[in-house]
Amino acid sequence: MAERRRNMGIRRRDVASATAIAAAAATVAAVSVPARAQPKNESTWDLIKRTGQVRMGVFEYSPYFMRDKASGEWVGAMVDMGKDIANELKVKYVPVEVGGFGEAVLSLQAGKVDMNFALQATPLRSTAIDFAGPIYWIEWVTVNNPKFHGKVWADYNKEGVKVAVMTGTSDELLLRKMAPKATRVEFKSAAEIALAVSSGRADAFTTTVLNSMVAKSKNPGLGDFVNPTPRVALPGYIGLRLEEDQRWQKFLNRWAEWNILLGHNEARMKAALKREGLEIPSTVSFSPN
Repeated sequence: MAERRRNMGIRRRDVASATAIAAAAATVAAVSVPARAQPKNESTWDLIKRTGQVRMGVFEYSPYFMRDKASGEWVGAMVDMGKDIANELKVKYVPVEVGGFGEAVLSLQAGKVDMNFALQATPLRSTAIDFAGPIYWIEWVTVNNPKFHGKVWADYNKEGVKVAVMTGTSDELLLRKMAPKATRVEFKSAAEIALAVSSGRADAFTTTVLNSMVAKSKNPGLGDFVNPTPRVALPGYIGLRLEEDQRWQKFLNRWAEWNILLGHNEARMKAALKREGLEIPSTVSFSPN
């Protein structure tokens, strides 16, 4: 009887061990990017120096991040900036795919990436992550349905005027500020927004000047590209993990300031548009004024 109890105890321990091993294996399998051993309190700066690489979040969002169809490599205005940062640090640039702007905070908190680009430093986000920059200023414009002819924000700020925006972006915040009376129609992708406006389900959409130019070039059914007055421009930032060691943030702040003053980031933004075959209106600027 005692022997039987010992055997049962061994079997229970074996089952528990097997379960623990299986759970650990499942956890490893669920990670889409190979994890790097990182001491619990290691700062991002020390991590970059130790591993010799800097990881940047990317996803399909032209002209910021695009996968080149021929080479399969990531290109775009933000990619060019990320590569320059890696070059300044003499480390390898590593693009890591993330699930869009909606995953910007989580991917930093989880240690999946070292920086995420093209973010607005909203008060709510600043409670979860830190920021460096700004790295550029971006104007918010509108693109109309061919039958709608809004020219100033007051034309959109009317009950019954339907304006499409992408869920979870600053587009939504800007629309609430500039046209609070408009009916917001929210979508998850730029393609859905363009289809809604061209088909007449929405009268217009508002987004950054870059995104609107790309959308208009790909969707001939869209109407006028408009710079509504008063002008609205917000700075774009680099998102970082919240941490006590500020060396990474200080480096990126100085990099951003230097590249803004010398016009490098403005040139990178315009080069990304030209890469997409887009003509840049003379009114478009990526500077604060």
